Amino acid sequence: MNLKLCVFLFALPLFGWEYYSHGHLVSLTLIASFTKNFSPKYFLTSEDQKVGVDNKVLCRFKNLSCQQQFTKKYRSKKLSSGDMLLFVQGPKEAFDVSQKIYESGCALYAHPDFLIEPKKRSFDPLFNPLQWNLHNWGQYGATPDVDMDVYEAWQYASGKGVKVAVIDNGFDLSHPDLQGAFVAQTDLVDMDANASYDNPYEIHGTACAGLIAARKNGIGIQGIAYKSNLIGIKLIGSYANGQDRPLHISTILEAFMFADEMGAQVINCSWGTYDVADAVRYIIHKLATQGRGGKGIPIVFASGNEGRGQWYWADDESALPDVLAIGAVNDYGDIAWYSNYGPDLDFVAPSGGGNLAITTTDISGPLGYADGSFGHPDYCYATDITGFNGTSAAAPQVSGVIALMLQRDPDLTKDQIVHILAKTAKKIGPLAYENGRNDYFGYGLVDADDAIKEVIAQRVRREIKGKSFPIDGYFIHYGAGKFDWIYVSNNKKMVAKLAGMRGKYLRWDPILYNAFETIEIQNDRISFGQSSDPFGQNFADKSFVIDGYFVHYGQEAFDWIYITATTLKSYKFEGLGYKENFLWVPLNLKVYKKISQISIM
Repeated sequence: MNLKLCVFLFALPLFGWEYYSHGHLVSLTLIASFTKNFSPKYFLTSEDQKVGVDNKVLCRFKNLSCQQQFTKKYRSKKLSSGDMLLFVQGPKEAFDVSQKIYESGCALYAHPDFLIEPKKRSFDPLFNPLQWNLHNWGQYGATPDVDMDVYEAWQYASGKGVKVAVIDNGFDLSHPDLQGAFVAQTDLVDMDANASYDNPYEIHGTACAGLIAARKNGIGIQGIAYKSNLIGIKLIGSYANGQDRPLHISTILEAFMFADEMGAQVINCSWGTYDVADAVRYIIHKLATQGRGGKGIPIVFASGNEGRGQWYWADDESALPDVLAIGAVNDYGDIAWYSNYGPDLDFVAPSGGGNLAITTTDISGPLGYADGSFGHPDYCYATDITGFNGTSAAAPQVSGVIALMLQRDPDLTKDQIVHILAKTAKKIGPLAYENGRNDYFGYGLVDADDAIKEVIAQRVRREIKGKSFPIDGYFIHYGAGKFDWIYVSNNKKMVAKLAGMRGKYLRWDPILYNAFETIEIQNDRISFGQSSDPFGQNFADKSFVIDGYFVHYGQEAFDWIYITATTLKSYKFEGLGYKENFLWVPLNLKVYKKISQISIM
């Protein structure tokens, strides 16, 4: 079995505390503790899942002789499933013994008997049906599919690690749905390091922050980029009587500079002055063109809520050519009555103005958008009369989608991000789109799902175009089931049946080595000889049409493409979807096959 095939099937080890998973060593990261050896030790997996290991090894021996070889050394217990539990001297020995058992060739699998925590629900409780803007199936009378397809996009990205600066009027830093979201903050009103809101009039920032990064924690809502990191910048303040506090232009500059210094990859601004100063114009241009190491920072502005044309907001920050100006559509798919429009409008996103508003985080307690009278003081619901809306609600949703995109390709330039969003946006509304846009909907309603898939496809194309790769293996679809796939390695020594997924990796069971007397590959068919293996006998002396080829192009477990044998169409595999369907991202490449080699044009 060659190295590339090993990488395809399994994860590469990075550090100690290793065990075998599907034939390859997988490493865990130890969570530091001061417990004794016999107490469980806890680790993080590559997916940031917490698992524990104590003094037990779980294994399945191939035969009685193999079983006795190890049960003589260790106290054991046979389970009703046929598996064996071996009791050893603590977590370290659990790893050592499980490795020795597997490496002996005596077991189908052997690994510590992991302590795991039940997974939380797939989505936070308010997601369905209240977050219609992310997944609209017609709830509350809304027009189906007037949404950003974020529900679908979450199968590919969560915004993990992407830094989003929110320049606004303070934040509820104690809100349960924002715990762990903020990695940096500053208050440019009181000139301190605490960006918290000071009075019940400073509620806007909390609502915007939740739309971007409310945590997936089983509590309330789910932000679009629920694993992104927020940089909270309090720029706008209010007096205790609700009157807005004035601010200097220099303070606006400080806000943008702080965002840049803290490493912001996206900047959200749900505000505007309608009279942008030259200094602000300059700093926005500089960050949009030179920020992020020259790639440019996407700066997202709300277009404004006067329902007027470009003549009214032509001097606003949102009209600058370097920013993304976001308008609003309601739950019926119509342009919101208040949404400003004109030639500088770039995109629209869902908001209020129809039957529904936007569900998001609210300042805790009886004050805020929900004002305590609806029985849910920490959130404003889409069904609330006083719910969050306006282009202020539309802009952070687009910022969240950009964070999803940057997780999958941090090297995207600002211009590439805009191009992808424009290419994939939903062309909604009754007006014609000329050259892809119009003045009321811009380039259309942002579509997170299609944008993410385009990001993935473009990154893969960039990495493999103009190169040739050896065929690493072949796929046969031998039955009607979605897992009725057989993989045959190019060297004909390994045959494996797809059994499902384990985490983000394919699960193969059984995996057979040299189980057939002969395997012949010619004329796009695979012919199997005799086999003594019980599973292999299902294919013995039979011939199958090759459905596709597998090519590995990188070092990561999912760095491979699937190419159909008949049409030579290319796809990037992204795991399983919500319904355990395979997720394929079309690459639309020109592919040429010559004997056992694939060339990408």
